[in-house]
Amino acid sequence: MNTILEIKGVSKKYQNKKGEVLALDNVNFRVKEGEFISIIGPSGCGKSTLLSIISGLEEKTEGEIFIDNKKNNGISEKIGYMLQRDCLLEWRNIRSNALLGL
Repeated sequence: MNTILEIKGVSKKYQNKKGEVLALDNVNFRVKEGEFISIIGPSGCGKSTLLSIISGLEEKTEGEIFIDNKKNNGISEKIGYMLQRDCLLEWRNIRSNALLGL
């Protein structure tokens, strides 16, 4: 099976009033074609941050992301995800909400 997603040494640091916060530290994994994976952990452990980095919505501090064995820096048309909580604009229909990101 081909590797469709590879995460190598991904880290994310944020700055806040108290200093630096390490949200992700050296995350590594591969996803092969046909595999299903789960990212689990308590609230605040970095799950959504990781998904946002993979989808290109947020910058990583360190590391590399490969999609179909090609280095990816930014948004990829091959990656998307749905948040756990809906963030729809109530005055728009479903189609209009889905197209908003395009």
